[in-house]
Amino acid sequence: MVDDKLAGTCSVCLRTMQLHGDSPIRHGFSAVGVRHGQHSGYHTGPCQGTRFPHLGISAEGTKWALDNARERLTAVEIELARLAGNPDLTWYPDTFVRGRPMRDPTRPVKLRYGEDVAYAGDGRPTYAWEHKRQVTRQEDIKKELERAIDTYEKVIVTWSPEKYPTTGAAKKVEITHMATPRKSSRGEEWTGVLCRFTKKGYASDKIVKTDDPSKVTCKKCRKDLGLPPL
Repeated sequence: MVDDKLAGTCSVCLRTMQLHGDSPIRHGFSAVGVRHGQHSGYHTGPCQGTRFPHLGISAEGTKWALDNARERLTAVEIELARLAGNPDLTWYPDTFVRGRPMRDPTRPVKLRYGEDVAYAGDGRPTYAWEHKRQVTRQEDIKKELERAIDTYEKVIVTWSPEKYPTTGAAKKVEITHMATPRKSSRGEEWTGVLCRFTKKGYASDKIVKTDDPSKVTCKKCRKDLGLPPL
């Protein structure tokens, strides 16, 4: 018997993923924008759900994700409080790499509240524009984290293994034929299979076969033996 590809619910990103043992296979994660059973928001690399059993076994990963989201929300609130004080901001100009604009970290520019430089020549934005951009980004992250926290809390409160069953065929049955003695016109003997004639050698030897009729899974062999289909 060979396991088919089974899928279960990742306890961190809450998506249905193929399983490797009891845990989801390696997959990407949107740390911001978690929806129950959906995927959106900012991509942040590999999902930590591979460290935990799928939700059909345990909500351990969801509890970890909830604590992590709460910590990150605290950090965002601290950053918003800092921005409210109009601190100096760092902006980086673009440089072109193979014709594509990319931020140049080697040329940081300090932007100060009330001290905009006219015609600096490097494309820098006004303090107000950059400040608004950073505040908006943090506010968006805050909203998504609050939504994620709400989702995680609901999953934990209502969790049961029955709510998150695995999906996919449970098993694939290995084809096993009925072993049958064969003999050529020249007197050569070998073990073939009942459902078809196979010559002596590699092909005949490779076929999985048995002397026990109860273990036969080949449809034609079972029919030839007068056995009911599986």
